[in-house]
Order: sequence, then C-alpha cells, then structure tokens
Amino acid sequence: MKNKILYISDRPSMGADMLIKTLGDSFEILWARSGDEIKHVPPIVIVNLSGLVNSGKVKEFLGTKVFLLGSQAEINASDIKGAEGIAKPFNAGEVREKLSAVSENNGEVQHTILLVDDDAVMVRTLREGLSSSYKVLPANSGANALKILSRAKPDLILLDYEMPEMNGPQVLEALRGNPETAKIPVMFLTAKSDEESLMEIEKLKPQGHMVKTLPLREIKGMIQGFFNGK
Repeated sequence: MKNKILYISDRPSMGADMLIKTLGDSFEILWARSGDEIKHVPPIVIVNLSGLVNSGKVKEFLGTKVFLLGSQAEINASDIKGAEGIAKPFNAGEVREKLSAVSENNGEVQHTILLVDDDAVMVRTLREGLSSSYKVLPANSGANALKILSRAKPDLILLDYEMPEMNGPQVLEALRGNPETAKIPVMFLTAKSDEESLMEIEKLKPQGHMVKTLPLREIKGMIQGFFNGK
C-alpha cells in the first residue's frame, strides 16, 4: 500500500503539478485546495505556494510534516512556521527520497492514544481529528478501557473525567494501582471549565487536562506539545 500525501494547490502550476504527478508512482496523492474541508490529513502535506489563498488552514495541520513548493522568495516570505521549503527548479528524485525518509520515520515514531469517553460524538470527532497523526484506540467506558489496557500499552490516555459507573478518577486510581499501567501518562477531558472543577482535576496530578469545548486544533496542539516535551 502506498503512503498518502496531501497536495494543496489553489491554481494550476506546471512545475509543481508535474512534480506531484511524478511522485504518484511512489505515493498516493490526495489533491485539495486550501479552502476545502479536509477531515483526514496524512502525515505529509505538500503546499504549492504559487497562488495559495489560505495559509491559515495549513497552520492547523499539527503533527504533520509540511513541505512548501515555490521560488526561494516565496518560501522565505511564507508564514507557515516549521515547514520545509523545496525551491525551484524541482528535482523529482531528490524530493522522492526526502519524502520516503519522512514516511519511514513517521511509521517508527507514531504514538498510540487510548481515547476514553462515553460520548460517542466526542469519540468520533477526536478519533477523526487525531487519526492522521496518531493511532487512536477508542473506549466508551472505564471498564472497556481497562480491558484494552490488558492487551495494549498506549503512549497517552485521554480520559473523560465524568462517566457513568466508573468515572475518570476511578479509572486513574485503577491505572496507578497496577504496576503495568501506573506510568502511562493520562490527560483528562472535561466539559467543565470553572476554576473549582479544574482545581479538583489538578489535585489528581494528571499530565494535563483539556476542556472539551476547545477547538480541535488546540486539542491537537496540546497533545503534540506533550509528545514534543517528552
């Protein structure tokens, strides 16, 4: 199976488009415009700077490797931080090798997240938003999460604070009481943002907490920040 690459281009560009078509022999290319709604973002994104309309959309692709195609002047003037420039004239062989190396490295370092929440909509939203960068294991209850943990060891657990039957604090207590799961990092998900509720969460000393109403890009940024800081 070919690795996927998202190519964003707002107008035809002979040199850049020809390069992308050449890369189609080695990768599955997904074409899109900067204003399109993109639900699943692969680990590699290539952006054609020539005629780019909306760079803000690209800035939301946290956890991806972004390459910029254009003249050196266009690359220097770009406000897309952390991206790597590929300047004209394009060398298809060199670009293919660069992308292949990134694909291999991405496969080696992909983190696994156990997502625990009884809200099916929340699980679906986060799973879709995070699956482009992480392997996401969903669990709809604390008991189900503990069953999954008996056969899988995620790098991070996103744990709903308020759940029926077995709530977040109870799950955390069970995790810390088991030597095999005691050191797995936990970040709480909560619908409450008042100071008193957040202080109660902090008393449990998780690795962090996220309010569910935060924009998805902020949640992804906090998760990426956690992994970058490890």
